[in-house]
Amino acid sequence: MVQKKRLTRKEKVSVEVPRVIKEKFIEERNPPSITAKTDKQRAYLKMLNDPNIQAICCLGHAGAGKTFLCSVVAADKYRRGEIEKIIVARPYVQTGKSSGSKPGSILQKLYPYVRNVLDTIKSRIGAGAFEIALQDGEHGQIEVQELESIRGRSFDTPSWLILDEIQQSTPEEMLAILTRVSDNCKLVLCGDINQRDIKGESGLEWFLNFAERHNLPGVGIINFDSVDDIIRGGLCRDVIKGMIKDGKLKK
Repeated sequence: MVQKKRLTRKEKVSVEVPRVIKEKFIEERNPPSITAKTDKQRAYLKMLNDPNIQAICCLGHAGAGKTFLCSVVAADKYRRGEIEKIIVARPYVQTGKSSGSKPGSILQKLYPYVRNVLDTIKSRIGAGAFEIALQDGEHGQIEVQELESIRGRSFDTPSWLILDEIQQSTPEEMLAILTRVSDNCKLVLCGDINQRDIKGESGLEWFLNFAERHNLPGVGIINFDSVDDIIRGGLCRDVIKGMIKDGKLKK
């Protein structure tokens, strides 16, 4: 009689978690497909769903749906089992120092700054599945990471890497990240060049120039640079219009 191999605790987790998440998907969530509200959003969604585009630079004004749309598409692909991981990261430069100086876990430190991404993913896959996938924010199928840790990683499993506020990165940081992305990983860079706190050329600007100069294949660029691209109404649109008139923002 052949004895059945006993699984280690780690192996049990790797087998059980996807099944539990799948059950939660069936139980909780089957959201309607996302639809574009503008022509540029339509072009952006096409890039996000194009398997031949591995890296997307999405830039432009606040309120255009840059981060929201990529979060929705990533969540839906994860829910359907098309990818195994979603990694969310962003630079931490608001106080001029690393979040490592703050108490708490990485998730506790960065949660206020990536909450918009996580809330969108949660709304698409359901609260139960989200909690199981997120775990502690570092070891689950949904990860929250600092930019520094992303630089030392390799992404070989089917995954999406969403980098928000990436205009706050340096060219050196951007290069280190780009060289870690494999064929199985889709990279989405979201940022607004007008809103940055670092001096000199940003990593986003460097990559845009580099990709255009070398005509890099598999790179998509979308720029929500018009007031008409702003779908978030009310004060957001009015403030940006005023900033453009004052010469504080580029059209």
